[in-house]
Amino acid sequence: MIDPFEITKIESVLDVDYSIGGCALSSTAIIDKQGFSNLFFDVDGRLGGFAVRSILDFDAAHAAFRTWLASAMTPIGGVNLYGMLMLDNVGSVQTPSIGTGFTLGGWGRTGDLSIWAQFQFGMIDSSRWIYQYGYAWLLDHFIYQQCGYWYKPSTLIDVQTSGCTALWSGADIWLEMPVACFELVVHVGFSCEHGFDSVLFEIKDVDFGLPWLEIKWVDFLFTVDSKSVNAVFDVAVADAACVTPIFALEGAGTQIEGISLKALKLSYSWNGITFKSGHLFDEDGWQTYLNYPPVGYAYGWTWDGELSYYSECKVPAGYDEYLGLLVDGDACCGGAYGLSVFAWFDTGQSTGIFDWVETRVALRTAIGSNVDLNFGMSVTQVGADWVGLGIDMRW
Repeated sequence: MIDPFEITKIESVLDVDYSIGGCALSSTAIIDKQGFSNLFFDVDGRLGGFAVRSILDFDAAHAAFRTWLASAMTPIGGVNLYGMLMLDNVGSVQTPSIGTGFTLGGWGRTGDLSIWAQFQFGMIDSSRWIYQYGYAWLLDHFIYQQCGYWYKPSTLIDVQTSGCTALWSGADIWLEMPVACFELVVHVGFSCEHGFDSVLFEIKDVDFGLPWLEIKWVDFLFTVDSKSVNAVFDVAVADAACVTPIFALEGAGTQIEGISLKALKLSYSWNGITFKSGHLFDEDGWQTYLNYPPVGYAYGWTWDGELSYYSECKVPAGYDEYLGLLVDGDACCGGAYGLSVFAWFDTGQSTGIFDWVETRVALRTAIGSNVDLNFGMSVTQVGADWVGLGIDMRW
């Protein structure tokens, strides 16, 4: 039986965008069940030869300053140089404590060799994210939404301590070059605590000459404290094969005891219809590194049948197997509709037919050029668990 009717989630996001003189100005207001919770402003454009961006974030519920980030990037002599300045409340709303930090970095290429370096002053190390996904990606993820949750500000860029003095806190250098049938990456890290902090050797995009088999990367990381070696294996099968196995190393600490199959995915699409299936062989999830990064990066299924280490995105523990059906098409008024049905199973339990534990249905359809109607429902072994009905409006 469904519980008495209750609105558990309501959110309104108002974006106001305006362009003037080559600059894009925007403000975003977020209103939820608790009221006016967040307000931030974003300016993005060019100033002479510099691409500049400024993000200002306020805690609207308490009328308090949260963060200001200013960044600039310019190419000089084939090298892309950038800088970031940040003011951040590292305290609380009741007891504010403003910290200051800045970062200087750049990347470029000479021949086949790519070089990237970054120096932090009073800020955390976000170098790996910039190297993997790019400078613009990091700024876009300063304030962003993940699985229905807002990150304000992003933990990828943050000030370490309060105060106006921004002392040197770390440096990172990345080198990348093609070698035979793979890419070789070398990363050297420095910190104010240890001086030399770590060195990483990465072999990525290993090509065996087989269209269905590739090793995405293998990492060997040596740190100052433990002198440990960590390896990451991600073996993916090409899309044409429909089936993707996911492997990870087994072991504890620095001990490597073997490699095992952690998950298996199947996906096939035809004429707007996608069938998906997956099985997680380790119900508790797994970490790609044996002892680095810290605990909390364990992978598991998301509600749409993908893998993620974000806790807010993952299904409950024990939901290790699923069958899913997704249908997309054109609706009225130039919009689209989408239907998804996912049945979840817990192969470790003894109750329920075929170990079935829950089925979720979600329907989204356009009822106007800027209006979508959403319906969702969950059914468990004891009956209907919840029903959701919502409307999205854009203007």
